Amino acid sequence: MQILLTSNYQPPHIGGIEFAARALKRCWEEDGHEVTWLASDVPRGAGPVHPDLVRIPAWNVLEDTVQINAPLPSPFARRKIERLVAQHDVINVHSLAPGVTALALRAAIQQRKSLVVTQHVGVIPLNVPGLTALQHRMIARAARRVVDYGATLTFVGKAVRQWFIEHADIPEEQTCMTPAGVDPTIYHFVDDETRRLFRAKWDLSDNRFHVLFVGRFNDKKELPLIEKVARSTPNIHYTLVGSGPIRADQWGLSNVTVHAYVEDNELRELYGAHDLFIMPSYGEGWPAVVPQAMCCGLACLISEDTYAGYDKDPGQFLIVPRTVEAVRGKILSAAAGQEPLIRNRRDLSDYASSAWNWQRTAEIYLDLFQRAMQNVEERTANSEL
Repeated sequence: MQILLTSNYQPPHIGGIEFAARALKRCWEEDGHEVTWLASDVPRGAGPVHPDLVRIPAWNVLEDTVQINAPLPSPFARRKIERLVAQHDVINVHSLAPGVTALALRAAIQQRKSLVVTQHVGVIPLNVPGLTALQHRMIARAARRVVDYGATLTFVGKAVRQWFIEHADIPEEQTCMTPAGVDPTIYHFVDDETRRLFRAKWDLSDNRFHVLFVGRFNDKKELPLIEKVARSTPNIHYTLVGSGPIRADQWGLSNVTVHAYVEDNELRELYGAHDLFIMPSYGEGWPAVVPQAMCCGLACLISEDTYAGYDKDPGQFLIVPRTVEAVRGKILSAAAGQEPLIRNRRDLSDYASSAWNWQRTAEIYLDLFQRAMQNVEERTANSEL
């Protein structure tokens, strides 16, 4: 198949959608399919340029100002996107938000192409009055348009799927789960000797407890909460990997180290070198970084909101309410050696490696693509009768 994979961003913009798209592209190509990844050129000029990685000029003003991941494409981009849609057998759109994905979605429906749409997150509460309600209406309307067209709407997390069924009036039979996975060739167990080498490389001392965060620096990921926790625990060291509208590098905290972007192999090193991973977010599907960290043997402290995206095997996670007191208390408890999960590194890795695998998820998509192509053929044949 010729697959057009569409998201609003590509690396070095870090997010769960970017992790998912990159992994799926690799899996499908290994299966012999041709995959073109279409996204915005944000940050401008930072990504690779070759035929199967297409980047559309866009302005990222909405993410920079109100934390909506919806780049505004150049008005000259529509024709190029329409040509790309026409050249491919199936279109896989990741995100119902405005941006490059919205243009690809519209072109696919207009051209009656085979279409599968993946929604990773729900409606995220925003700080600007009225924007949350507007976002609700726009995303729900886009979802209904997808199912009215006859396409399949897939979800990464259970909670997000349920929200769309209940609030966007989406028939459950036109939805599917395509869970986040892990690439085992990249993210796998870090043994004790390798862990010591990684800690030395990243200058992580043995006499401190080290906490890692990976993701976008925004309200949804609870960067303000993490800042408060870091300020109240000066003896704990925090490594933050990512970027976004919140400038963590300007917090002025000596116990916080910020890396804007790291490669996959370096990310495994960081997972292996740290003592605890933290993701106290809300409005998520199921963050890909949590399975990645666990595959490397790193225990994960997640919020109740984050856990709702998986809603299974709670004993494999440190789950807390989304409050400064709860997160701070659990980190201090872990640093004091009172959380056995921290020491069960091999068991965590074995669990994660068994539970999440991108190849299995990629195969789910390929089955959906085949069915989508058959449905288009049937609709075309019926229209010609």
